[in-house]
Amino acid sequence: MVNADWNFWPDGFDRARIWHTCAEIGFEGMELGVYRADDELSAAAMSSMVTLGAATGLGVEAVLFSMPPARWPDGGLASPEASTRAVAEITETARRAADLGARVLGVWPGADLSPPATDRAGGWARTIDAIDAVAGVAGPLGLAVAVEYKPAQLVAGAEETLRLVSEIHRAEVGVLVDTAHAIAAGEDLAALPGLLGERLVHVHLGDSGGDADADLPPGAEHDFVPFLRALATTRYPGALSFDLYGSVQAGLSTGVGASEQGLAYIRGALATASA
Repeated sequence: MVNADWNFWPDGFDRARIWHTCAEIGFEGMELGVYRADDELSAAAMSSMVTLGAATGLGVEAVLFSMPPARWPDGGLASPEASTRAVAEITETARRAADLGARVLGVWPGADLSPPATDRAGGWARTIDAIDAVAGVAGPLGLAVAVEYKPAQLVAGAEETLRLVSEIHRAEVGVLVDTAHAIAAGEDLAALPGLLGERLVHVHLGDSGGDADADLPPGAEHDFVPFLRALATTRYPGALSFDLYGSVQAGLSTGVGASEQGLAYIRGALATASA
Protein backbone atom coordinates (compact mmCIF):
# COMPACT_ATOMS: atom_id res chain seq x y z
CA MET A 1 0.00 0.00 0.00
CA VAL A 2 1.61 3.20 -1.23
CA ASN A 3 0.56 6.81 -0.78
CA ALA A 4 1.33 9.67 -3.14
CA ASP A 5 3.01 12.73 -1.70
CA TRP A 6 0.86 15.02 -3.85
CA ASN A 7 -2.22 14.08 -1.82
CA PHE A 8 -0.88 16.42 0.87
CA TRP A 9 0.25 19.30 -1.33
CA PRO A 10 -3.08 21.21 -1.11
CA ASP A 11 -2.80 21.14 2.69
CA GLY A 12 0.68 22.63 2.58
CA PHE A 13 2.47 19.71 4.26
CA ASP A 14 6.24 19.76 3.94
CA ARG A 15 8.16 16.63 2.97
CA ALA A 16 8.96 15.52 6.51
CA ARG A 17 5.37 15.87 7.64
CA ILE A 18 4.14 13.91 4.61
CA TRP A 19 6.53 11.02 5.26
CA HIS A 20 5.82 10.78 8.97
CA THR A 21 2.06 11.14 8.46
CA CYS A 22 1.99 8.32 5.91
CA ALA A 23 3.97 6.09 8.26
CA GLU A 24 1.57 6.84 11.11
CA ILE A 25 -1.48 6.09 8.96
CA GLY A 26 0.00 2.72 8.01
CA PHE A 27 1.26 3.00 4.45
CA GLU A 28 4.16 0.85 3.28
CA GLY A 29 5.80 3.10 0.70
CA MET A 30 5.70 6.41 -1.12
CA GLU A 31 5.03 7.62 -4.65
CA LEU A 32 6.50 10.95 -5.70
CA GLY A 33 4.92 13.49 -8.01
CA VAL A 34 7.35 15.26 -10.34
CA TYR A 35 6.77 18.18 -12.69
CA ARG A 36 10.45 19.03 -13.14
CA ALA A 37 13.37 16.94 -11.97
CA ASP A 38 15.36 19.91 -10.68
CA ASP A 39 12.46 20.92 -8.45
CA GLU A 40 10.89 17.84 -6.86
CA LEU A 41 14.05 15.73 -7.24
CA SER A 42 16.73 18.29 -6.49
CA ALA A 43 19.84 17.10 -4.68
CA ALA A 44 18.56 18.55 -1.41
CA ALA A 45 15.14 16.93 -1.85
CA MET A 46 16.63 13.54 -2.62
CA SER A 47 18.95 13.71 0.37
CA SER A 48 16.05 14.50 2.67
CA MET A 49 13.98 11.64 1.22
CA VAL A 50 16.77 9.16 1.85
CA THR A 51 16.91 10.36 5.47
CA LEU A 52 13.13 10.23 5.84
CA GLY A 53 12.98 6.77 4.32
CA ALA A 54 15.46 5.48 6.85
CA ALA A 55 13.57 7.14 9.71
CA THR A 56 10.08 5.97 8.71
CA GLY A 57 10.71 2.74 6.81
CA LEU A 58 8.91 4.16 3.77
CA GLY A 59 10.90 3.74 0.59
CA VAL A 60 10.14 5.33 -2.77
CA GLU A 61 8.21 2.74 -4.76
CA ALA A 62 7.25 4.88 -7.76
CA VAL A 63 7.72 8.29 -9.33
CA LEU A 64 5.07 9.91 -11.53
CA PHE A 65 6.16 12.47 -14.10
CA SER A 66 3.06 14.59 -14.76
CA MET A 67 2.55 16.83 -17.78
CA PRO A 68 -0.51 19.03 -17.16
CA PRO A 69 -1.46 21.39 -20.02
CA ALA A 70 -0.74 24.48 -17.91
CA ARG A 71 2.93 23.45 -17.66
CA TRP A 72 3.19 22.18 -21.23
CA PRO A 73 1.12 24.66 -23.30
CA ASP A 74 2.68 23.43 -26.56
CA GLY A 75 1.81 19.82 -25.83
CA GLY A 76 4.06 17.06 -24.61
CA LEU A 77 5.19 13.71 -25.98
CA ALA A 78 3.00 14.01 -29.07
CA SER A 79 4.06 17.57 -29.87
CA PRO A 80 6.64 18.34 -32.58
CA GLU A 81 7.67 21.40 -30.56
CA ALA A 82 7.91 19.82 -27.11
CA SER A 83 8.61 16.11 -27.49
CA THR A 84 12.42 16.29 -27.43
CA ARG A 85 12.41 18.49 -24.34
CA ALA A 86 9.87 16.21 -22.66
CA VAL A 87 11.98 13.11 -23.27
CA ALA A 88 15.05 14.84 -21.83
CA GLU A 89 13.14 15.87 -18.71
CA ILE A 90 11.58 12.45 -18.18
CA THR A 91 14.82 10.56 -18.69
CA GLU A 92 16.54 12.77 -16.12
CA THR A 93 13.65 12.02 -13.77
CA ALA A 94 14.22 8.31 -14.43
CA ARG A 95 17.88 8.55 -13.44
CA ARG A 96 17.04 10.26 -10.17
CA ALA A 97 14.12 7.93 -9.47
CA ALA A 98 16.45 4.95 -9.85
CA ASP A 99 18.89 6.55 -7.42
CA LEU A 100 16.04 6.62 -4.87
CA GLY A 101 15.31 2.94 -5.40
CA ALA A 102 12.02 3.38 -7.26
CA ARG A 103 10.76 0.47 -9.34
CA VAL A 104 8.19 2.30 -11.50
CA LEU A 105 8.38 5.48 -13.55
CA GLY A 106 4.86 6.63 -14.32
CA VAL A 107 4.28 9.05 -17.19
CA TRP A 108 1.07 11.04 -17.47
CA PRO A 109 1.09 12.80 -20.87
CA GLY A 110 -1.74 15.11 -19.83
CA ALA A 111 -0.74 17.93 -22.18
CA ASP A 112 -1.43 15.73 -25.20
CA LEU A 113 -5.13 16.37 -25.53
CA SER A 114 -7.22 14.56 -28.12
CA PRO A 115 -5.91 16.02 -31.42
CA PRO A 116 -7.71 16.72 -34.66
CA ALA A 117 -8.05 13.66 -36.85
CA THR A 118 -5.53 15.15 -39.27
CA ASP A 119 -2.76 15.06 -36.63
CA ARG A 120 -3.64 11.95 -34.67
CA ALA A 121 -1.35 9.61 -36.58
CA GLY A 122 1.60 11.96 -36.20
CA GLY A 123 0.97 12.48 -32.50
CA TRP A 124 0.62 8.75 -31.97
CA ALA A 125 3.92 8.04 -33.73
CA ARG A 126 5.75 10.75 -31.79
CA THR A 127 4.37 9.40 -28.51
CA ILE A 128 5.61 5.90 -29.35
CA ASP A 129 9.06 7.25 -30.22
CA ALA A 130 9.18 9.32 -27.02
CA ILE A 131 8.17 6.48 -24.69
CA ASP A 132 10.59 4.17 -26.48
CA ALA A 133 13.40 6.67 -25.86
CA VAL A 134 12.43 7.01 -22.20
CA ALA A 135 12.33 3.24 -21.77
CA GLY A 136 15.74 2.96 -23.39
CA VAL A 137 17.12 4.88 -20.42
CA ALA A 138 14.75 3.69 -17.68
CA GLY A 139 14.84 -0.02 -18.47
CA PRO A 140 18.58 -0.54 -17.86
CA LEU A 141 18.15 1.35 -14.59
CA GLY A 142 15.64 -1.26 -13.41
CA LEU A 143 12.56 0.92 -13.89
CA ALA A 144 9.31 -0.15 -15.49
CA VAL A 145 7.65 2.65 -17.47
CA ALA A 146 3.91 2.98 -16.92
CA VAL A 147 1.80 5.17 -19.21
CA GLU A 148 -1.24 6.71 -17.53
CA TYR A 149 -4.35 7.35 -19.61
CA LYS A 150 -7.22 9.75 -19.07
CA PRO A 151 -10.40 10.61 -21.00
CA ALA A 152 -10.18 13.45 -23.58
CA GLN A 153 -6.47 12.88 -24.19
CA LEU A 154 -4.58 11.33 -27.08
CA VAL A 155 -4.21 8.22 -24.92
CA ALA A 156 -7.68 8.10 -23.40
CA GLY A 157 -8.55 4.52 -22.50
CA ALA A 158 -7.17 1.14 -21.49
CA GLU A 159 -7.47 -0.57 -24.87
CA GLU A 160 -5.65 2.14 -26.80
CA THR A 161 -2.98 2.44 -24.09
CA LEU A 162 -2.44 -1.30 -24.37
CA ARG A 163 -2.11 -0.88 -28.14
CA LEU A 164 0.35 1.98 -27.65
CA VAL A 165 2.65 0.09 -25.30
CA SER A 166 2.40 -3.07 -27.43
CA GLU A 167 3.66 -1.10 -30.44
CA ILE A 168 6.75 -0.04 -28.50
CA HIS A 169 8.00 -3.64 -28.24
CA ARG A 170 9.69 -3.27 -24.87
CA ALA A 171 8.75 -5.59 -22.02
CA GLU A 172 9.44 -2.89 -19.42
CA VAL A 173 6.75 -0.57 -20.84
CA GLY A 174 3.19 -0.97 -19.56
CA VAL A 175 0.00 0.69 -18.43
CA LEU A 176 -0.83 2.74 -15.36
CA VAL A 177 -4.51 2.36 -14.48
CA ASP A 178 -6.00 5.21 -12.48
CA THR A 179 -9.32 3.76 -11.37
CA ALA A 180 -11.01 7.19 -11.25
CA HIS A 181 -9.98 7.80 -14.85
CA ALA A 182 -11.19 4.35 -15.84
CA ILE A 183 -14.56 4.92 -14.17
CA ALA A 184 -14.91 8.30 -15.90
CA ALA A 185 -14.11 6.57 -19.21
CA GLY A 186 -16.96 4.13 -18.61
CA GLU A 187 -14.67 1.13 -18.24
CA ASP A 188 -15.42 -1.96 -16.18
CA LEU A 189 -12.76 -1.98 -13.48
CA ALA A 190 -13.02 -5.71 -12.91
CA ALA A 191 -12.27 -6.39 -16.59
CA LEU A 192 -9.07 -4.33 -16.71
CA PRO A 193 -6.61 -6.76 -15.06
CA GLY A 194 -7.60 -9.51 -17.48
CA LEU A 195 -7.47 -7.16 -20.47
CA LEU A 196 -4.05 -5.75 -19.64
CA GLY A 197 -2.42 -8.86 -18.18
CA GLU A 198 1.33 -8.46 -17.67
CA ARG A 199 1.18 -4.98 -19.17
CA LEU A 200 -0.53 -3.67 -16.04
CA VAL A 201 2.43 -2.10 -14.27
CA HIS A 202 0.97 0.30 -11.72
CA VAL A 203 -2.39 1.21 -10.16
CA HIS A 204 -3.68 4.50 -8.79
CA LEU A 205 -6.70 4.08 -6.54
CA GLY A 206 -9.40 6.73 -6.60
CA ASP A 207 -13.15 6.85 -7.09
CA SER A 208 -15.45 9.02 -9.16
CA GLY A 209 -19.06 9.69 -9.93
CA GLY A 210 -18.05 10.44 -13.52
CA ASP A 211 -15.52 13.27 -13.21
CA ALA A 212 -12.01 12.12 -14.15
CA ASP A 213 -10.53 14.66 -11.74
CA ALA A 214 -12.70 13.75 -8.72
CA ASP A 215 -10.07 11.59 -6.99
CA LEU A 216 -12.48 10.49 -4.28
CA PRO A 217 -11.33 7.89 -1.76
CA PRO A 218 -11.98 4.41 -3.20
CA GLY A 219 -15.32 3.06 -2.09
CA ALA A 220 -16.96 6.47 -2.02
CA GLU A 221 -19.03 5.68 -5.14
CA HIS A 222 -18.15 2.17 -6.28
CA ASP A 223 -17.46 -1.32 -4.98
CA PHE A 224 -13.79 -2.14 -5.53
CA VAL A 225 -14.00 -5.78 -4.41
CA PRO A 226 -14.45 -7.17 -7.97
CA PHE A 227 -11.46 -5.15 -9.18
CA LEU A 228 -9.26 -6.32 -6.31
CA ARG A 229 -10.37 -9.90 -6.83
CA ALA A 230 -9.44 -9.63 -10.51
CA LEU A 231 -6.01 -8.26 -9.57
CA ALA A 232 -5.46 -11.28 -7.33
CA THR A 233 -6.61 -13.66 -10.07
CA THR A 234 -4.12 -12.22 -12.55
CA ARG A 235 -1.41 -12.14 -9.84
CA TYR A 236 -0.76 -8.43 -10.29
CA PRO A 237 2.67 -7.91 -8.66
CA GLY A 238 2.72 -4.13 -8.41
CA ALA A 239 1.77 -1.55 -5.81
CA LEU A 240 -1.59 -0.05 -5.00
CA SER A 241 -1.08 3.70 -4.76
CA PHE A 242 -3.67 6.25 -3.67
CA ASP A 243 -4.35 9.29 -5.87
CA LEU A 244 -6.70 11.56 -3.90
CA TYR A 245 -5.46 14.97 -4.99
CA GLY A 246 -8.66 16.23 -6.61
CA SER A 247 -10.86 15.64 -3.60
CA VAL A 248 -8.33 17.29 -1.28
CA GLN A 249 -7.80 20.25 -3.59
CA ALA A 250 -11.58 20.72 -3.81
CA GLY A 251 -11.82 20.86 -0.03
CA LEU A 252 -13.93 17.71 0.25
CA SER A 253 -11.42 16.24 2.68
CA THR A 254 -7.94 16.73 4.01
CA GLY A 255 -5.06 14.65 2.75
CA VAL A 256 -5.02 12.85 6.08
CA GLY A 257 -8.75 12.21 6.09
CA ALA A 258 -8.90 11.00 2.49
CA SER A 259 -5.85 8.77 2.99
CA GLU A 260 -7.21 7.21 6.17
CA GLN A 261 -10.63 6.63 4.60
CA GLY A 262 -9.19 5.14 1.42
CA LEU A 263 -6.71 2.86 3.17
CA ALA A 264 -9.30 1.55 5.63
CA TYR A 265 -11.73 0.80 2.80
CA ILE A 266 -9.17 -0.97 0.61
CA ARG A 267 -7.93 -3.10 3.49
CA GLY A 268 -11.49 -4.23 4.16
CA ALA A 269 -12.17 -4.78 0.46
CA LEU A 270 -9.00 -6.87 0.12
CA ALA A 271 -10.11 -9.05 3.02
CA THR A 272 -13.50 -9.53 1.38
CA ALA A 273 -11.91 -10.24 -2.01
CA SER A 274 -9.67 -12.93 -0.61
CA ALA A 275 -12.40 -14.62 1.50
